[in-house]
Amino acid sequence: MKKYFILFASIGAAGLVIATIVSSNHSEPDLRLTTVSSKSFDITVNAVGVLDAARSHMVSSTIRGDRGKIIYLISDGAQVKPEDVLARLDPAPFEEEVSQFESEVQSLEAAVAATEQMLEWEKSQVEREIRNAEFNLEVAGLDLKRLKQGEGPLKLSSLKSEMTKVEEEYKRYLAYIDDLEILKEKGFGNKREIASAREKCAELKEQYATAEKNYSSYKIHVLPSLVKSGEAKVKQTEMELGQLTKGGVFRIAKAKSAYNEVCGKLQIVKSALANARRELENTVIRAPSSGIAIHFEAYREGSKRKPREGDRVIQNQPLLYLPDISSMIVKTQVREIDLHKIVIDQRCRVQVDAYPESVFDGEISFVGALASENLRLGRGEKYFELTIALKDNDDRLRPGMTARIAILSENVNQKLAIPVQAVFEEGGLKFCYRYLEKRFEKVSVTTGRQNEDLVVILSGLNPGDRISLIKPDMGY
Repeated sequence: MKKYFILFASIGAAGLVIATIVSSNHSEPDLRLTTVSSKSFDITVNAVGVLDAARSHMVSSTIRGDRGKIIYLISDGAQVKPEDVLARLDPAPFEEEVSQFESEVQSLEAAVAATEQMLEWEKSQVEREIRNAEFNLEVAGLDLKRLKQGEGPLKLSSLKSEMTKVEEEYKRYLAYIDDLEILKEKGFGNKREIASAREKCAELKEQYATAEKNYSSYKIHVLPSLVKSGEAKVKQTEMELGQLTKGGVFRIAKAKSAYNEVCGKLQIVKSALANARRELENTVIRAPSSGIAIHFEAYREGSKRKPREGDRVIQNQPLLYLPDISSMIVKTQVREIDLHKIVIDQRCRVQVDAYPESVFDGEISFVGALASENLRLGRGEKYFELTIALKDNDDRLRPGMTARIAILSENVNQKLAIPVQAVFEEGGLKFCYRYLEKRFEKVSVTTGRQNEDLVVILSGLNPGDRISLIKPDMGY
C-alpha cells in the first residue's frame, strides 16, 4: 500500500486548469482562459464499487428441521481462527435421542445373537436329518443289491439244488424198483423189499414235487416281490431325502430371514444412532477458516434481523458470514461504452472512502459476460460486472466498504491538449473560443483521445493559443 495522495486525472493537467482560470488582465475580470500546450496524461476508467472478501464461508446449521435452538452466539465482528466455536445449540433433545437409540441398539444386538444361535441350531438339525436320510438310502440300496446279487440268487440256487437232489434220488429209486421187478420175473423177487422201495419212491416223488414247487414259487413270486419291496424302499428313502433337503432349505431360509430381519432393524437403529450422534456433535458450530464473524441478517420470526440467543434455527438457514479478509476484492460495474478499455490482469488503483489517504494496487480478475441495466441511475444504460483483486493486505479493510477504482487504460505522451470543458459542440461539430485582443474567435477543432479532464486537439488550435473555458458573450 502506498501512503500518498493520488488523483484520478493527471495532477499536472489539473494544476494547469487551475492556474489558467484567471483574468487575462486586471481590466477584464470576467474572462476565464487557458493556454493550449503539449501535455502528458493518463486515460482511465473510473468506477465505484464495494469491498468484499475473495474467500468467504456462509455458516449455517446442518441439523434437520428447526430443532436447533441457539444458546450461545459469538460476538458480531469477532476475529476467529479455524475450529473456534461460533455458536452452540441446545444439546438436550439430541442427547435424549442418542440415549434412546443406544438402548435400542443393545436390545437388538441381543436379539441378533439369539436369532443367530437359532439359525445355527436349525442348520445343525437339518444337516443331521439329511445325513440320517442319506444313510437310510444307502442301507436300502445295499439291501436291494444284496437281494439281487446275493441272497436272492443264493436262495434260488439252494432251492434248485435241493429239487435236483430229490429228483436224482427219486430217479434212482425208480431204477431200483425196475431192477427188483426184473429179479421178481426171474424168481428172485422180494415182495417186502419191492414194497419198501415203492413206498420210498412215492415219498421222494412227493418231496420232489414240494421242492419243485418251492423253487418255482421263489423264482416266480417270492424273489421278484422281495426285489420290488427293496426297490420301493430305496425310492421311499430317496423321496424322504428330497423332502428333507427341500424342507431343510425352507427351515434354514426361514431362520435366516428372521436373523436378517433383526439385523436389518439393528442397522437402521445404528444408522439412526449415528445420525443422532452427528446431530449432537453439530450442535457446536465451529469456524471452517479464519475470518471475521459477521451475523447474517435475514427474516426471522416475521422480521428481518440478525440472529440472537434463543432463536430457533432452520436447517441451512445462514447464521454467520465468515469473510477471510487476508485477501480482498472489489465488486463493481463498468459501462458498456468503456468495456473495450478493459482486459483481464489490467492494473488498477483503489481508494477506500474510509481511508482516503491510502492507495491500493489491484488487478482486474473477472469481467462479466452478460450486460445488465443499472436501474438505480434511471437511464437504462448497460453495465458489465467487474471484479478487482487487491494486491495489498490491510487489516483495516472490511467487506462492505465503498471503494473508488481508477483503471489505467492508456497514456497520452506530450500531445496538444486542452481541458474538456473548453470544447463545445453544436450540430455534431466541435469548436473552441480563441481569445484575440479583447475578442473571441469561434474555431472548429478535431479532437482525439481524452479522459475526464483533458482532450487531445488534432487540428484547429496551435500551441500558445488562449481559449475560453466558458462560452463567452460574442458581443463583448
